[in-house]
Amino acid sequence: MSIVTEQSPLPSRHAVRSLLEGLTGRDIDFRDGDPIPAKPTNTIAVFVTDKLVTSAIAVVTLEGAARLGGSLGMLPKGGVDDAIDTKDLYSPIKENCYEVLNVLSAVFNVPDAPHVKLYQMYGPGEAVPSDIAQLASTLGSRMDIAFTIAGYGDGHLSLVVR
Repeated sequence: MSIVTEQSPLPSRHAVRSLLEGLTGRDIDFRDGDPIPAKPTNTIAVFVTDKLVTSAIAVVTLEGAARLGGSLGMLPKGGVDDAIDTKDLYSPIKENCYEVLNVLSAVFNVPDAPHVKLYQMYGPGEAVPSDIAQLASTLGSRMDIAFTIAGYGDGHLSLVVR
């Protein structure tokens, strides 16, 4: 008999990298990164259980969100760089970033843990609820990654589980 826990486990770095490489079709180099705060230029994804309980969040820097979204859509690097320079994830980049984060929920869906799905994405300039912003700063069960997507450049990603 298996017992389902109430909390999603922190995924392995390998699982996250494999998922992102498979999704974007590009090599992605992962290294240790610093915790990313919930600041107005960052993108935050909220993952919830089927009972709508917040299970995890992802915080992605502006650069990371633009490069993940751009690489998924095979958009020209110049357009991705323009989005970073203007601090605005243009519609195709934002939609693609949403899809990357939606698929990223799969790394939390492991046996004996609650099913998790993407509930909400807050892009640059969007108001983030204070409890979600506070969770982004939580120490403990988190993974902080600096990454480089081949052909697109650098970004940062933090995953935090409750």
